[in-house]
Amino acid sequence: MFSIIRRGPKSLIIESKNIDKLKEYFVNELKAIKEASLTTAFQEAGEEYTIIFLVEKVKEVVKCSECIDTLIIKEDPDIILCKVLNNKIKEDITFSRIAPRIIFMRIFGDIDKILVKVKEDYKAVEGNIIDLLDNYNDKGTILAFTEKPLNKIMYLEDIHEKSLFIEEKYSDIFKKLRIHALKYLNAGLDNRDWYEIEIKIYDRYGAYKLHYERLLKILEGLELGFILGESWTKDYPRLFMAVGVYRVRFFTFYNPKYIKKILVGSEFLEDGMRIVDYDLYYNRKKINWTDIVEDNLRSKNLLGEKYRKEIFSKLEEKEINEILNLECEIIKTRD
Repeated sequence: MFSIIRRGPKSLIIESKNIDKLKEYFVNELKAIKEASLTTAFQEAGEEYTIIFLVEKVKEVVKCSECIDTLIIKEDPDIILCKVLNNKIKEDITFSRIAPRIIFMRIFGDIDKILVKVKEDYKAVEGNIIDLLDNYNDKGTILAFTEKPLNKIMYLEDIHEKSLFIEEKYSDIFKKLRIHALKYLNAGLDNRDWYEIEIKIYDRYGAYKLHYERLLKILEGLELGFILGESWTKDYPRLFMAVGVYRVRFFTFYNPKYIKKILVGSEFLEDGMRIVDYDLYYNRKKINWTDIVEDNLRSKNLLGEKYRKEIFSKLEEKEINEILNLECEIIKTRD
């Protein structure tokens, strides 16, 4: 639900005396896409892609300006190389090597404190990610930082201007970061406490499963934190009146009032219809919608409309469609 580290695209540097023929093979047989530059390739290639740099001569460090063509293929390097080895095109390849892998880390707060903490554990060179790729492409790993959710497309402008080159094996570093990433994240937050909150879901039509799935899609899409547990419980809106509610325990570094804004935006449909009640508790105290009112928005409906738009503006198209489909199913339960 909340990712702190993520793999970046893989890279292959391939030397050839017949680059046009090799490029044609990759495009026709492996559905490669030609990119204008490293920047555009980097923005189009997710972690399941491999960026291929075609050069006439591989040197210890290959500059981006020396690449004749840059391609991206939605495949791992080992699969690509196996297919090449089983094809006559291998005769047109004179040399190849893996370029440094990239690891993305989600950060908040003071980036310099995070960099200091990472440098305590690794011998690292600091620099812009493109400059690091241009000057250290023969070995090692590049650690890049972003404040954006890691389940989204990573654009170059989303990456912090400071990245780190670490001269260690990618697999070793990734394994260590999975264990210690939270330590670095907390360093940027000055080790302040996270918030453990409780969300109670109530729907008089009883479509709890659909509401839970919809809420989960939103929390996951925005990468707001971790679900610690869930259970059925009872609430008492009036004296001696008990109603069943579904309770979700949630762990987040966002202020509970920000989470309340997300919940208010999630209670309403696009046409303003309210389909669910999400109550939020922090330290056993209920946070009401009146705690998040704005000067020009003093009704829950208007707040819900605003926050719903903000939520959807941060989600991918696939996530939005999944949420809209769930909303259609919820509406059916009203019939």
